[in-house]
Amino acid sequence: IPDRSKSSGINAEYGHYFKQINLSTIKMSAANPKKQMAEAYVQKHRIPELFENMTAALIHTQPENAKKFMIKYLETLKQFRDEKGDYPSMFTDANITAVFGMLDVTSKGFISMEQYRSALKTLGIKKYNARPEGCEKDQISLSTFLTEAKAGLSVASANFVKLS
Repeated sequence: IPDRSKSSGINAEYGHYFKQINLSTIKMSAANPKKQMAEAYVQKHRIPELFENMTAALIHTQPENAKKFMIKYLETLKQFRDEKGDYPSMFTDANITAVFGMLDVTSKGFISMEQYRSALKTLGIKKYNARPEGCEKDQISLSTFLTEAKAGLSVASANFVKLS
């Protein structure tokens, strides 16, 4: 399992708090089917990402009752999975807008594609629209950036496989 504590975004800032699930320490041979099944299960259900995101949210929020917070976090994920609520994200529209503002230092109302890609990666978004509105002119507006960042954060924060 890759060490996600070195990834960009909030997880990079708090990476030293994360304890990764390291299945390589299990004393089984690489050809062992149990180890392969365990690795496949952990990856399929995005367990490392779940704990990374939940730990980052805990550190960011620092609630009095961490256990209640984690229960609420998992309930919110379930609600989002069932498409009845908002995904749990530490980034609000105001946060995303502030990131855009830091990149649009001349207040032109747009950022470049390079800035767009870099900002999304900094927010911890790995999967994003590579050709958003405005990419042809190398001018990504705040509206487009906000839409794309929220969509990317939604995917990054989901931590589940949609049930069919």
